Amino acid sequence: MKSSAIRRCGVLFCLLWVLWAPGAASAGAGAFSAPFVPGQPTVPVSSLRPGMKGHLLTVLQGSEPAKLPLEVVSVIPLKGAVGHSVLVRLLAEGMGVAQGMSGSPVYIQGRLAGAVGAGWNFSDHNMALVTPIEDMCRVFDWPDQPLSLKRPLLGSFDLAPRSAPLSLSGLDGRALPALERALGVSVVPSRLTASGELRVREGGAALSPGDALAVLLAWGDVELASTGTVTATSKDGRFLAFAHPFLSRGAVNFPAARAWVHATIDSREFPFKLASPMELVGTVTQDRAAGIGGRLGAFVPAISAELSFRDSDTGRRSTRRFRVVPDPFLSPKLLTGLYQGLLDDEWGRRGQGSFIVTLRVDGRGLENGWARTNVFFSETDASVAALQEAAQTMEMLLLQPFRDVAPAGFRLDVTATEEPRVLYIEDISVPDTVRPGDELDVEVTLRPWRRRPVKKSFRLTMPDDATGACELLVRGGSVTPLPQLALEGGWKSVQDFKTFLRELSASDANNELILELLCDPDALKSPKSDDKRQMAGLLQEEREFLSETKSRRIKAGTLQVSRTEYFVDGFMKRLITIKNED
Repeated sequence: MKSSAIRRCGVLFCLLWVLWAPGAASAGAGAFSAPFVPGQPTVPVSSLRPGMKGHLLTVLQGSEPAKLPLEVVSVIPLKGAVGHSVLVRLLAEGMGVAQGMSGSPVYIQGRLAGAVGAGWNFSDHNMALVTPIEDMCRVFDWPDQPLSLKRPLLGSFDLAPRSAPLSLSGLDGRALPALERALGVSVVPSRLTASGELRVREGGAALSPGDALAVLLAWGDVELASTGTVTATSKDGRFLAFAHPFLSRGAVNFPAARAWVHATIDSREFPFKLASPMELVGTVTQDRAAGIGGRLGAFVPAISAELSFRDSDTGRRSTRRFRVVPDPFLSPKLLTGLYQGLLDDEWGRRGQGSFIVTLRVDGRGLENGWARTNVFFSETDASVAALQEAAQTMEMLLLQPFRDVAPAGFRLDVTATEEPRVLYIEDISVPDTVRPGDELDVEVTLRPWRRRPVKKSFRLTMPDDATGACELLVRGGSVTPLPQLALEGGWKSVQDFKTFLRELSASDANNELILELLCDPDALKSPKSDDKRQMAGLLQEEREFLSETKSRRIKAGTLQVSRTEYFVDGFMKRLITIKNED
């Protein structure tokens, strides 16, 4: 029994390879922002001295910032994008600096000096490093990405940034390590319920220094976010926060939400804030070494995602919805990790099983949408096997160089069962001899797993010029799928979005029973890398896209594709002698 690991990957990666050009899918850069001017008086780092007193503002519980006294211990020169760090000590009794306090504004003698940026694990939590305000203001020295909408569419001893790590709500299990590998940052489970569809603040967005701020990568029935603190705002509607990078991705479009702090919890490793996003207030546009910056009241379209799940063994149905940030390079990783976690969560198990999966896509340039259905079976991990093709397809759609499909929507309709929904090719029956141009009757014996075999009849047409012998191949769509000879050989390339979608649809599916007549044994050989032939000397299949080859051969009667609701396994051959007229 063969696993349903995707054997059509060669076709998908072939498409991705010929389409890919570095930076082709990146959004165009916007204009440079004006210099950021904080709305409060500031003090330069050059004026700070040990022993100076001040305070920081941060939310410890609820939404109102508290004032915590501190003093300057030392000013530390650095090399790099951040020129200095200011070492401070909290003077109030308590648990000290906590995760989620990054960006908390620090005032020295009544003027804004910077914001809490880092501290140390398993150490004195009253000690913290402050990023100077002049370094933070420089996050707006780079151009922003375009903002098109005004409203959103519905354990060691080490230095550590003091924002909360990415917190995942609504999921657990292997979604966490998968997202950690994909994003390269720590992801921790949150025991809080995901906030659902976040509302927009009525009466206009507003933030103040010291407010708790959540930056979102995903939100809805699942939530992936990090909480920090607002450092400063400006009169032109911009804000600074975090005092260290979020993901260090430069110009970005990440939703920003006001957060509610349920509590600040003590910990020997590092205290932390337990917080939930409340309402969307704007967009983070810069993610730089000295902090993050963004705009209030400005939003971009998100990528929407939905999972409609049915367990055919129990009859249980469920639907989960979420959104992810509109970043074509980051979104595929988020979609894959979150969909995998949702599949595990909804099925409630791991192991053998069969999945019928339909991926539906809507977006710009997809007037009637696009959809593909496939069936997957695995002896060891069915939910992983079920997602591989959809993950590759979503990535290619978001990265293809022809057009931006955002705002895009992805929907996975999934039916799962523990039963192996596998159809085995057991036998084929054909005449021994046939004349050129005659119809060829084929009887295929198929056996569903541990059930009685069934017989299916098909009819192919022998080519008029057939001589000698032809080979009949009956196979499942996952076995030796038809190749993209023209693309693999470099004779053609995909040059527009319409062709891209057509070839994406043309690849064989696991649930297909495919009958092929091969009367030219050279017709389907893969091209050699040192092929020196000119276009006129190529086989017809090497001058066509796969969709064109399949359409031509189906019309000629030498190819027939029958779709089933099973994973079709196996292949068989028969040699047919051509009887020419005397």
